[in-house]
Amino acid sequence: MKKIKDNFKLKKGYVILFLILVAGFVLRIYQPAQLFMYGHDQDLAGWFVKDVVVNKHLRLIGQETSTQGIFIGPVYYYMLIPFYLLFEMDPIGGVLFVTLLGMFSIVSVYYVLTQVYGKKEGLIASFVYAVSFYTVFNDREVVPTMPVIVWTVWFFYGLDLLLKGRQKKAFAVLGILVGLIWHLNMALALLVPLILLSLYLSKEKLDFKKLRSGLIYAGVLLFPLALFEIKHGFSQTKWFVKSLTTHQYAEISGYEQFMRVIHLLSKNASALVWGSFDSLSYETTLILFAAVFVFLVSVKKIKKTHAYLLISWILLYVGFFTMYSKNISEYYLNGTILVWIVIFTLGISHLISKKDTKIAGRVVIFVFLLLNLDKFARLEVNKISYLERRATVAEIKRDAETRGYPCVSVSYITNPGYDFGYRYFFFLEDMHVNRPKSNSPVYTIVFPLRDDIKVDRTFGALGLIYPDYDIYLMEKVKVSCSGENENLTEPLWGFTQ
Repeated sequence: MKKIKDNFKLKKGYVILFLILVAGFVLRIYQPAQLFMYGHDQDLAGWFVKDVVVNKHLRLIGQETSTQGIFIGPVYYYMLIPFYLLFEMDPIGGVLFVTLLGMFSIVSVYYVLTQVYGKKEGLIASFVYAVSFYTVFNDREVVPTMPVIVWTVWFFYGLDLLLKGRQKKAFAVLGILVGLIWHLNMALALLVPLILLSLYLSKEKLDFKKLRSGLIYAGVLLFPLALFEIKHGFSQTKWFVKSLTTHQYAEISGYEQFMRVIHLLSKNASALVWGSFDSLSYETTLILFAAVFVFLVSVKKIKKTHAYLLISWILLYVGFFTMYSKNISEYYLNGTILVWIVIFTLGISHLISKKDTKIAGRVVIFVFLLLNLDKFARLEVNKISYLERRATVAEIKRDAETRGYPCVSVSYITNPGYDFGYRYFFFLEDMHVNRPKSNSPVYTIVFPLRDDIKVDRTFGALGLIYPDYDIYLMEKVKVSCSGENENLTEPLWGFTQ
């Protein structure tokens, strides 16, 4: 009878996991083109793919990060290439890539939390990750930092293996992850000291033979960085040291910076759980998380070794970004999301495991689902992204061909930064595009739309003004188009050839 019950529970668990995966997939693929946030980062990704596929240039680096002189690694971009080729070099292929990566993330959360805590916790955590508005839209971002959260999930797994004394497997997992830090987000390096802490807490002696495989894996993944540094006089190393030893233009410092970090940390924790509910302040949510954490430790739902790791995890982020003299945003702290997932999961699990609180636990799950789906349902679609930019560029090409223009130039009436994110589309349309000073016919893209500027066409929130056709004589246009295609030859900010 016990065997039958166990088989039933096992099959039921797999059915629940399947339903979670279906929900996660639907939320991540719904309106793929309409919700594809396309801008400068995606333009750079396309330029990378073009450089490798069209120019046959094997690249050692990706785009330059927000810190001058430091580039992200190329692994993410190389993984994009098959998906671009599948869609004939259209960047929409990147959406399929991150969707599949998002599904891998859900499975990873299930596997890791199951291995560390149990199947019930694995199902709860994967459900939380699958339907949280915050994680859904993290997984929909076609950017190199998108896998940061799933990286932390596996890092937690590696640390737990160390705590259990399974050094060989632990160092293999952690070696791969350390090697991926440069390819994803340098802030993940903040968590490396937790490896030493886990080793100390395990009370096991370091086995150097078991460490060897991890070092090899890390070395292989960091080989492009080493080769680039050797070829370029260790330029990134110098810029990295400079970024840590010189002021990075933060507008605040000291206590104000500390409170800024706490606010953003609280904001991420709140966004993970509450969805559309905004009656609680971010800091109140953080206090609730802290209270639940203390309670779970007191009832031994969280082991002391894990408690030390999770506390240190948060302190490393808070300490560094408090001292780092740079303006920070929410995504800098995405490496802490795993901590909130663990606490939230174990809190629900504790409620469900007790007869007198089981209903309360199920209510929490239902309310969590309702709030996050409500936010998703009320989402306002961005009208300046993939579809609108693609349509605007296509219209410029159509009109130019109708007029017989062998090339065009494009100007922008917009705020700084919003003129980025078009060049790869011009490449896809095989257009010769110059700067307005070339005297080629000027098409003007307008954002935001304004009452005092008359546009000829609109595409979502983008406006397009056609050239003043009468002032362009074809003979002069042909002369202006006789030079190089500046869309291909002009430097692209953040992209190094």
